[in-house]
Amino acid sequence: MPGLLSQSAKNWIMTTSLVRLQRRCMAEPMSKIYARGFASAGIPLAFTSNVQRHGSFPTTKISTRLFASTASQNYAASVRPPLTFDTTPLGSKGQELLDGLDLYSVRSKGDGHPLSVYGIGSQSPVQLKDNKALKPILLLHGRTWSSVPVYHLLGGPKNKDRGLQSRSLMEALLDEGLQPYTMDFRGLGGTHHDETGYVEPMRCVSDTESVLEWIADRHGMQSPGDSEKLTLLGWSQGALVAQLGAQKTKLPFGKLILYGSIYDPLVRYPREPLYTKIKPNVTKLENTYDMAIEDFTLEGTIPPEPARIFAEHVLISDPIKAVWRHLYQFNNCDPARVGIPTLVVAGDQDPYAPLHVQQELFTNLGRGCDRTWSILTNSDHAVHLLEGRTRFIKLINSFVSNGKEGEHGSTC
Repeated sequence: MPGLLSQSAKNWIMTTSLVRLQRRCMAEPMSKIYARGFASAGIPLAFTSNVQRHGSFPTTKISTRLFASTASQNYAASVRPPLTFDTTPLGSKGQELLDGLDLYSVRSKGDGHPLSVYGIGSQSPVQLKDNKALKPILLLHGRTWSSVPVYHLLGGPKNKDRGLQSRSLMEALLDEGLQPYTMDFRGLGGTHHDETGYVEPMRCVSDTESVLEWIADRHGMQSPGDSEKLTLLGWSQGALVAQLGAQKTKLPFGKLILYGSIYDPLVRYPREPLYTKIKPNVTKLENTYDMAIEDFTLEGTIPPEPARIFAEHVLISDPIKAVWRHLYQFNNCDPARVGIPTLVVAGDQDPYAPLHVQQELFTNLGRGCDRTWSILTNSDHAVHLLEGRTRFIKLINSFVSNGKEGEHGSTC
């Protein structure tokens, strides 16, 4: 833009100003420097502690580099636009898709990045102490399409008034007595990408844990063993994220559903070279209509109209294809390390989850806990959107609702 300084000029000005500040401070006692709040000028804690102990600074060369680096980071943070829901593709153009949903923003416990979370019938959260039958469940989307069009297709009172048949899994699970939530990974739907511009598996795991802990907190699930009431469902590539989360030692949930999982022990993702300079992702590949409907492969399982609407909705929420990196982190998926009750479910004609691989996944799950494997006939990858989705909904409710109390703590 005209009238703005180049980044190199800004860095030179900041560096020069801060060096002058350093030289002035060196002539004053440490007590005055600290009292004036010099630490708030951007000096890292370790550097400040060193000055307090020894009363002196490192050489000018080191100090200048340290000052410039910190100032640049602070400047970048100050000019970064606010990450609000309204500035995401879903927030700016997809408000109608949110009809009937409750919208929340949850901060990631790792870096504070805002994550968009959606509930339904959740504005006055039921507390576990008031309802021991409370059964919250968090749904994770897959690689390309975000949560709202995937899990709330044609949902909400406005679509009902228009005479459209809801295919919202969120509504269906609520009707079954569960308390469903769903979330968007970074760079998809209503969640902004971070400064890298990429989606990373273990970052998704960490963000999922943040949301699960938030759900537990708002429903008063703080006592030991309360986490067993929480269920995590992952679909497609989201099932790999859910599985990685379930392999950890300390879990914020008690049951796992691997739905249409693309797990394959024979697939190994390559690591990136060690010493390359990975730049922030600037690739913008547009999603297309044909990409949006490629999961519907069986004639007669979904009418043309809802398939068309699904394609239109996902292109509103995710017009640009999310770019995943560090997929080698999925190489750590090991069913034997999953030690909680688990449901493996997929359509019998799912091209991404062939039955022989689903068998491998199921038979290698950790021993000592309930395990269920369900194959739904005449179904492909998006079972929850098809005409026979009632079977899937009933299956989910049965798995979540049944089981031994305290199983995670006593036998898993």
